[in-house]
Amino acid sequence: MPIRSFSRLALALGVLYFTVVAGNFFPLQPLEPLWQGQVITALVNNATLPLMALAMVQLSVLLDPDDPRLVRRHELFCRLACAAALGFLLLVPLQVHSELRQQRATVSNQVNRISQAEKRLANLRLATDQASSSADLGARFRRLNGPPISPADLAEPLPQLRARLAFLFDQAQGEINRDRSTLPPRNPLRLLPRLLRGSIICLALAFAFASFAHWPGSEITLVEELQLRFQAPQSKRLKRDLGVSQAEYIRQLHGEEES
Repeated sequence: MPIRSFSRLALALGVLYFTVVAGNFFPLQPLEPLWQGQVITALVNNATLPLMALAMVQLSVLLDPDDPRLVRRHELFCRLACAAALGFLLLVPLQVHSELRQQRATVSNQVNRISQAEKRLANLRLATDQASSSADLGARFRRLNGPPISPADLAEPLPQLRARLAFLFDQAQGEINRDRSTLPPRNPLRLLPRLLRGSIICLALAFAFASFAHWPGSEITLVEELQLRFQAPQSKRLKRDLGVSQAEYIRQLHGEEES
């Protein structure tokens, strides 16, 4: 199998990833939490495709490090991996913000729907109580866009029709009360497990891309660079501690010789 086939497979995987993800961007609604959640889900769920592409490019350049085309393609993919690592890091706060906004929007929509249903039911009850006849009741219901009343129902005496409608209104009120009891609480802590899971996945993907990525002109990956920066203060502190210990030891020896 030609070594360049690995590189071509990497290109195909990259194109496949961008094609799959791009379909979730349209129609563009960047301020809508549902759109944000849809895009984040697509980016995360398909992230194995670009990771496999990076592995294929890495493998091809390891097998043939003297091929200039493979080296250039490897450099390009490593630079794109930098953007991907930073992007998945930024997805962590964006995901938290989107989930919280979506929860608030869902609860708010359900509350508004229940309030409108109660208001409509109250208007129908008032129309029923104020109607002077069955025909008047039918006319009031039509003005309120209420449920249609059949001619057979309108032929009934008004007290009997009122009693039957009152029973139906009580049933509707019971359904409204059940819907209100099932409303999710506004407490954001109930989303904590889901937010933690999504954040950990984004951080793991950022680390995976950073393991392949490196800045232009650098020969080490972002992960290795972070390790060196983390180890540098420790090594300086160790040298400083060793220096203090040696100076203290020499001072003690000097003091003993004087005595």
